[in-house]
Order: sequence, then C-alpha cells, then structure tokens
Amino acid sequence: MKIVLSGAFNRHFEALPEYLASALRRLGHQVVPFDHRAFLIPGRLRAGLAFLDRFDHERLNSLLLRLIRREHPDLLIVNQGTVLVRRTVELARALGVRCVNWFSDFPAEFEEGLAIATVYDAFFLGSSFAARRHREAGHRHAAWLPFGCDPQTHHPDGSAAGPGSFPAGGASTLPDGPPVVFVGSHYPERQILLRFLRGLPVGVWGPGWLRAANDPHVAPMIRGGALRPAAWRALYARCRVALNIHYGSFGPEDVSGDLANTRVFEIPACGAYQVVDRQGDVLRLFKEGQHLAAFSSGEELRARVVEALRDDDLRRAVAARGRAEVLAHHTYEHRACQLVDKVEVVADDAVPEARAAEGTPSRGATWGCAGGGAQRGPR
Repeated sequence: MKIVLSGAFNRHFEALPEYLASALRRLGHQVVPFDHRAFLIPGRLRAGLAFLDRFDHERLNSLLLRLIRREHPDLLIVNQGTVLVRRTVELARALGVRCVNWFSDFPAEFEEGLAIATVYDAFFLGSSFAARRHREAGHRHAAWLPFGCDPQTHHPDGSAAGPGSFPAGGASTLPDGPPVVFVGSHYPERQILLRFLRGLPVGVWGPGWLRAANDPHVAPMIRGGALRPAAWRALYARCRVALNIHYGSFGPEDVSGDLANTRVFEIPACGAYQVVDRQGDVLRLFKEGQHLAAFSSGEELRARVVEALRDDDLRRAVAARGRAEVLAHHTYEHRACQLVDKVEVVADDAVPEARAAEGTPSRGATWGCAGGGAQRGPR
C-alpha cells in the first residue's frame, strides 16, 4: 500500500512520525513523508502578521494536495496536523484517498481536534479520556490508540557494564548515568514529587530545570537540559530505575487525559525498571507489579525507588516482563496495523477495559495486523 504520512518530522530529533514511518515500511508499505510543520516563514513573524500566517498555512495545504495528486496514495495518515484544514482533507477523500488521523497528543489542540475530526474516515486519539470525549460528541469513528515503542531504537544496551558506564567512543557525547534517572521537562508537580527523593542517587535532565536551581532538595539532582534521543535511550538502558512522572500528575482528567505517555513504552523497551504515577491508561495497558511499579504519592514514590535499589532480583524480573509486554503488544508496528486497517471503528471496542487480575490482555491492548506481522488481538 502507498501511504502519505503527514507529521512534524525532525531528522535531528526522531519521535512518533519517524518511528511510525519506519514501522510502516517494515510492514511492507511504501511511505511518502510530508512535513506539515515545514513553514516557510518563521513563527515570530507569522504570529504578528496574520496575512503571512494565512499564506504559509495555505501553502502547506496546497503542497499536500499536490503531493497526493502526484503520488496517488491509497491512504493518508495525519499525526495531529491541525494545520491541515477541512477542505484539504475533503479534497483528498474526493480523490479516492482514505484519510486517517492519529491525534496522539493531549491536551494540546484538543478543541481543534474536536472540530476537525468528522472530516476523517477514522480518528484515533492517544488518550482514552480524549477518545471518550469525542464519542460523547457523536464521533463514532473515534477510538483510543496509545503510543508505542520502536524496538529498532528502544532497546537495552548490551555493552554497558552498569550505571555510569558507557562504551568506548561514546563517553564524550553521552551523559554520565546515575542509578536513578528522570528525563523530561520541568513542571511544578514533577519538582514537588522529586523532592521526596532527596538523598537518593537521582539524576534529572530536561528543559526548564534551571527553575529549580534554588530548590535545596532538587538542585543536587539536576544534571542538564534537553537531551537528544540517543542520550536518553542510553540513560534508560544503563540505569537501575527510570522515573516517569506525567504532565498533570494526580490532576483532573481534563489536564492529564489519563494518558500513558511515550515514556511508558520506551522505558521498558530499553530494558529499564519503570516507576510511574498511576495514570488510568497505564493501568489499562500494564499490570502493576508485573510490568512496572506505580505510585500515587511522594511517599510511595520514594518507597518504590528504595525497594528497587535494594532488590536486584525484583528489579530485573519486572523490567524483563515489562520489556516482553511492550514487544508483544505495544510496538509502532502494532499501531501501524490499526491505522491501515479498513475495518470500521466500533465504539464499544475503542477503549479497552482494565486488565483482568490474571493478566489477560484487555480488548484492544494487542492491536496488530491480520494475516501477518504483528498479530491482532481480539476485537
């Protein structure tokens, strides 16, 4: 199948669009990428001059339609892409192209997504809360499709001897790794929770953490700013405990979306032991104590980290089961299969129920391909 994949591509910082393109190609599809964020005019100029902003948006929409007319694809997959207007998608469908959107982020552009969803043949959302909101708005073609991992890039590093060790030739470009790591942007809720880990061997990287430079509990943990993907993958592969604190942690659903973020899948794929806040979607997809450790307070966060540092067998067993689980059910190949599937979305099947106590995968938690590749779970 020939597929035009429209996303925010960045060859210096691979993320979902790059992972999805690779997964589609591994499944045998021909992928034609389109960068719907390739604006000609810098954002600071477009923000102040409406006619320039309108010109650049119209230019991108025209470029996509020109690409579709030239390539004659079977499918257009859009990742978020609110820059693409309703008329553009309507014209693509009129040309015989099936149009699907994976609106993966939340809460970013949620209202814009509600407004544009009906023009697509299928509309997938990265948050079960967001999918439910869409169905309540009458969008019966909306369904939950979580993030995933890319086993080609998210994997354990067999060359590492332990925390802080890096292979020859990589030490100059990769950060030193402490036993406990957190990689992510600064948010107040993250800073507050990290205070409970004072005195433990924790390293923190990410944009904005200089805001915590005067916090006597968190400042000693700060190791640096934003990391390139190769660097954070190396940290996860070499650490003993990988922390994951969601945006809007313990806040209302309309802030966090009950979302399982990308790190939920990438951390175990790298072979790390994950300690994560209890988000609804996390517990719908993974079994606590089997695939990861979870917490609902600062005190419990500290207890889970201390427990993991003291118990090597527990940590290794949970990390191994977590990795096996994401490889079996939560790769981008699994997600790609759902996106190319022409089976009509069934609302009752859109949001899986929580796992059964015995660990049976929930409905929808094993999205995959019929007839080869990643296997489809029960529908």
